[in-house]
Amino acid sequence: MKAPRGPRPGDALAAALFPTLPTEVQWGLERTRSLLAAVGDPLSRTAILHVGGTNGKGSVARIWASVLQAAGFRVGLCTSPELIAFRERILVNGSPLPDTFLLELAQELREPVIRAKPSWFEACTVLGFLALDRARVDVAVMEVGMGGRLDSTNVVNPLVTAITNVSLDHQEVLGPTVRHIAREKAGILKEGVPAFTGVQDPDVLEVLASEAGTVGAPLMRVPAPQGTVSLDGIRTSLRTRTWGVVDLHCPLVGRHQLANLAVAVRALEALPPRYLASVGQLKEGVSQVRAPGRFQVEETADGLWILDVAHNPAAAAALAGTLGEVDPPGPVIAVLGIRADKDRAGIVEILAGAVDGVVLTRPGPTGDWSGSWSREGGAPLAPEGTEVRTEPDFPLALASAREWAGADGTVVVSGSFSTVAGALEKLGRIPREALPASFASG
Repeated sequence: MKAPRGPRPGDALAAALFPTLPTEVQWGLERTRSLLAAVGDPLSRTAILHVGGTNGKGSVARIWASVLQAAGFRVGLCTSPELIAFRERILVNGSPLPDTFLLELAQELREPVIRAKPSWFEACTVLGFLALDRARVDVAVMEVGMGGRLDSTNVVNPLVTAITNVSLDHQEVLGPTVRHIAREKAGILKEGVPAFTGVQDPDVLEVLASEAGTVGAPLMRVPAPQGTVSLDGIRTSLRTRTWGVVDLHCPLVGRHQLANLAVAVRALEALPPRYLASVGQLKEGVSQVRAPGRFQVEETADGLWILDVAHNPAAAAALAGTLGEVDPPGPVIAVLGIRADKDRAGIVEILAGAVDGVVLTRPGPTGDWSGSWSREGGAPLAPEGTEVRTEPDFPLALASAREWAGADGTVVVSGSFSTVAGALEKLGRIPREALPASFASG
C-alpha cells in the first residue's frame, strides 16, 4: 500500500531522525509494540486520551490538551502531520521539545529500529511516546495518524476514545466506501473504555455501534449543539452532567467545530475524577485552543487572509459552509493547491461555489504540478460562472489572488497541508509550535 507518510521536504530535523526507513504505510502493530518493548514501554503507566476520525480529530486533541493544561496537568500532545516542521508533532504544554533532545532519542532507538524494521511513521510514533515519557507528562493526548485499527498509535490503553466523523479519504488504503473506512476507524475502540462520536451518518453509526458491541466499548453519540459562528470563533451553551450548563467560547472557527467541541467536552467528563477540570478551568482551556491552519484568520497590511487545510471533500464542504456563515469581506478569492492523488474535482467544485474566484496552483512552493486540473475533454473543474485561473508558481499564485481580491477583500488559501504551510511561511506567520525551542520551554 503506497501511501507516503514521510518527512516533509526541506525539514532537516525530520530527515535526520530515521533517514533510512521506508516512508510507505506498513500496516500492523507488531513493529510498534516491539520498539516500545525495547525501550521499556514508555507511557504504559500514563493517562492517555486517543482520538481518530477523518476530519476534526486534531481539533478534539487540541481541546483536550488545552483544558487538561488549564487544569494544572503537564500535558503531552502527539499529532500528525505537521504544517511546517516535525517538532509540531510532539508538544508538551503547547511547546515543542528541543531538536537535540529528539535526535538523541532517535539515536537511542537506532538498534531497536534496525531489528524491528518499522516504517518512518511507526518509528516516529514510538519517538513521540518516548519523548513524552522522558518529559514526564501527566497526561498524553494521541491523535490517530491514518485509519485506526492498524495505525501505529493504536497500541495505547486509553482512558477515553473519540471518533469525530467518518468520510471518504485515503480510500486506496482504508477501503472504497464510508462503511469500510468506519470499520477501520472503529478499530481504536477498546473493551470497557468510554467512547464518544460526533458521527451523524446512519450507515457509519451502524458500523461503529456494531464494532463497539463486538469489543464491549460503551459508545455514546454526541449531538452537535446550537451556537454562533464568527471570525473570532464559536460560542455555545453546553449542557453537561459534571459542570451543568456551561457557556463556552472557542477560537476555532466553523459550525463543524461546535460538534468537535461537544465531543471533546463530553469525553473529558468521562475521565476519572482526579483528571476532571473545574468549570473555570474548562472555560479557560477551551478559550485558549489554537489549531494552526484550521480556518486561521490573519490580518496583514495587504488585507485579510484565511488559511484552512481542506484536502478532502468533507473538509472542503465544512470550509465552504463556514465561509458562507462568517461572510468575510469580498471579493473572496481562493488559492487551491491540492495533491494529484486527492479528489481535486470534488474539492474545487465545492469551494468554487463559495468564493468569487479561484487560483489553482501547486501544493506549496515545492509541490508537484503533475496531474490535470480539468475534467476529461478539458472541461473546467469549477461550476459555470466562477472564474478560474491557473498559476503553477506558488508565490505568484498568492500574489495574483491578493491583487484580485484587493486590500478590502479576502484571500482563502486551502487544499493540502503543504499549501497552507507555504502560505504561512510566505506571510511570515509561522506557528510558534514550529519554531525551535529550549528544553526548559517544554
